[in-house]
Amino acid sequence: MKPNCHTPRKLLFCLFALGFFFLTTQADASWLLDTEKFHMSVHGQTSCQECHENIAGAALHPNPRDVNKKTVDFFDTETCFSCHDEVPDNLENGIHGDTKVKDREKFASCLNCHQPHYQKSVALNREHSQQNKPTTEKAACGNCHEKESAIPPFSQEDQQCLTCHGPADPGREEGGKRITGLCFHCHGDSGTEAQNITGSTIPQIDKNSYRNSPHAEMPCTVCHTSSTRFSHKEQKLFSCTNCHLPHNEKVTHDAHSNISCEACHLKEIEPVKDRETGRILWKTLRKPGEPSTLHQMTLTDKGVSCRRCHFPGNRLGAPAMILPAKGLLCMPCHVATFSAGDATTVVALIVFFAGILFFILWILTGAIPDSPNLNPFSKFVVLLSRALGTVFSGKILPISKVIFTDVLCQRRLFRRSRVRWFIHGLIFFPFVFRFFWGIIALTGSLWKPQWSLFWAMVNKDTPITAFLFDITGIMILIGVGLAFFRRLKEYGSRASGLPGQDRFALGLIGSIVVVGFILEGMRIALAGYPPESGYAFIGYAIGMLFSAPNGLVEVYGFVWYIHAILTGAFVAYLPFSKLFHMIIGPVVLAMNAGSPHESEKK
Repeated sequence: MKPNCHTPRKLLFCLFALGFFFLTTQADASWLLDTEKFHMSVHGQTSCQECHENIAGAALHPNPRDVNKKTVDFFDTETCFSCHDEVPDNLENGIHGDTKVKDREKFASCLNCHQPHYQKSVALNREHSQQNKPTTEKAACGNCHEKESAIPPFSQEDQQCLTCHGPADPGREEGGKRITGLCFHCHGDSGTEAQNITGSTIPQIDKNSYRNSPHAEMPCTVCHTSSTRFSHKEQKLFSCTNCHLPHNEKVTHDAHSNISCEACHLKEIEPVKDRETGRILWKTLRKPGEPSTLHQMTLTDKGVSCRRCHFPGNRLGAPAMILPAKGLLCMPCHVATFSAGDATTVVALIVFFAGILFFILWILTGAIPDSPNLNPFSKFVVLLSRALGTVFSGKILPISKVIFTDVLCQRRLFRRSRVRWFIHGLIFFPFVFRFFWGIIALTGSLWKPQWSLFWAMVNKDTPITAFLFDITGIMILIGVGLAFFRRLKEYGSRASGLPGQDRFALGLIGSIVVVGFILEGMRIALAGYPPESGYAFIGYAIGMLFSAPNGLVEVYGFVWYIHAILTGAFVAYLPFSKLFHMIIGPVVLAMNAGSPHESEKK
């Protein structure tokens, strides 16, 4: 099977596979041999068996007991001295090549300086050194060969060694199968001697179930990047995001930005929390002697994966409840998606749009100045046509100017009452800022998910996001407090032409923010006070009040729903409140700016 590199993800995999092959074959301690470099080396014409003479008689090769050893554990100086017999005598006389030897112990192992498979001729190096020219591969080949397109074939005896140790291109079907076959020599479950040895310490891979896994056609070395090297147990896994784009906000939510992919997707693992970073990692649930389905990654039930962390009494900082994704109700304040999957959002939006419908029906009961004798349906058509005419009027500049000056900057309110503009701005501008922040972060994370900037905007624990969100929350609370105070001071008086105060709506806004701060403090406490969460200074201070953070696991979900229900209540109440001008005002201003009559005035 040839790799399909037409899609971005597969192209990324192909590039990585080729890059990994290059790095692996260059590594000094790799089990895979770069045959071209070996041929150009001083030992290029030497048979494998001349140095590795004990391999042919080995009862088991490769032996799983040897894979965690280092290269020096296999090295014997007598192997080198059998050909380089002058070296011991020279060392006794205090020289090694052109080097004077002061400390013989530094020359105890040839591997300290020489890579047997890729060591070039010393004489050739010296010749080019005298000519002040680097020893290039082309120069090395030119000493013995005319221009050739391929290296000479290896002997039949050596070819048997290269069956496993030769170069294997992970991007090609043949190379991938050869690498995977080498891995299954020890990690398969067919009951061979090597597999029996390995199975006593680690789970074996069930080859039949592995064939159905998403990565079955990929060689093991794509993820297990150092698996073809000695010290085999010191594995560093390849990051999933090097091939896969991060999930969007609807799937992961910002609360999961500090969780490893494997904690959700692998089977037979247990999530664990890193004490230093707070990141959720994973450990394998070892079952020696039983086939493992660890690599399948075919979790059909999302709840099974979620319940790994979300259960009563967990020590991972996860709420016991599985909470819904942030949707439309959350967009004015948070990074959220255009979704409405939970009951709170659905009910709130139904009431909201019902209020909008009642308002439209009420408008249709009145008369249109230009057309007073129309029936309700005709009135609706006229109003709709005027609205569409505004959108497609081509008067984008005057409409944009009005939206910016009178809607965003609140110019008309500023002219009538600067004090009220200031109080109104403390509430209004933070919502505008957070809304645009969320839209930019969401759009950017979908458009350029590889850019860390957008994920920093999504993650509430990054310094800039944490600080700005706490500042805007404080501004809203100050604005709500000043609005109540001003109302009490003026005993109901207000500037002419301005809507009256809706204390119930203001109370809902203040309650939403207060509960939001409490939630933030609970989240920070549950997460173990992440290093940069202190920038959310209000939330962090509230979090420090909780003496037993683990007890918040069961409580957090209820407080979250209180926050969501208050938000839903505000949205549902909005069409029936005095704050409805927030919606209808921009529409009227835009229609006036786009109408010919208004344009002629300007």
